Amino acid sequence: MDSENRISVLVTGSDGFLGRQLMEALAREREGFENIVAMDVRDTPQQERRAGIEYLTADIRSPELSNIFGHFHIDHVVHLASIVTPGKKTDRDFEYAVDVLGTQNVLEACIASNVGKIIITSSGAAYGYHSDNPAWLDEDHALRGNPEFAYSDHKRLVEEMLARYRKEHPELKQLIFRPGTILGDTANNQITALFEKPVLIGLMGADAPFVLIWDKDVIGSIIKGIKEDLTGIYN
Repeated sequence: MDSENRISVLVTGSDGFLGRQLMEALAREREGFENIVAMDVRDTPQQERRAGIEYLTADIRSPELSNIFGHFHIDHVVHLASIVTPGKKTDRDFEYAVDVLGTQNVLEACIASNVGKIIITSSGAAYGYHSDNPAWLDEDHALRGNPEFAYSDHKRLVEEMLARYRKEHPELKQLIFRPGTILGDTANNQITALFEKPVLIGLMGADAPFVLIWDKDVIGSIIKGIKEDLTGIYN
C-alpha cells in the first residue's frame, strides 16, 4: 500500500482496558498504517510498549491536542478515554471535565487538524437505567442517561454533542459504538465483580437480561471501523 493510502491513527485512553488490547491488535496489523499513536494521561511502562507504535503522555483536555494530531498527520482518531470507575479523589466536576469537555476538545482538535474520521466508544448506559425501558433497546431509542449516575449522564451528553457536530461538521465522519457490559480475561468492572461473589444477587420478579459482549469482538469492530469506510451508530 502506498503512503498516500496508509492510515495514521491516534488512540486516546490507550492504557485503559480496551486501549491496551487495541494497541496490541494494531501492532499485529502494522501493515497499512503510516503512524500508530497511543496517547494516555498515564505513562505506558516500557515493558508494555509495542514496536511500531509511538507512545505519548498527554491529556485529552490539552490545548496542544490539534498540534499533536497535525504533527503525526492523523486522519483517524479512536477516542476511548473516559472515566469508567471514579477514583476516591475525583468529583463530579472533574469527571465532567474529562468525559464531556475532554471529548469536545478532541472533536475541536479533529476539525482544526482535518482529521477525517473519529471512532468513539459510547455505552449502552447512554440510554439510562429506567423501569420503562423496553427489554431490548435499539439505536433509535431515546438517550435518557440518568443525571444521578455520572457515567450514564456523561455518555448521554457526549452523544448529544456528537449529534450537533454531525450537523455542523459533516466533514468529520463519526462511528459510534454503544456496547453493553464488556467481558474478557482481564475485565474488571462492576458486573464482573457480581460474578465473583458466592451468590449472584437478583431481583425477585424481574427478568431483565444482561447484555454482554466479549472484549475481542469490541476490538475487532474498532479495527474494522478504522480500516473500512463505515459510519453510524451501533449497539
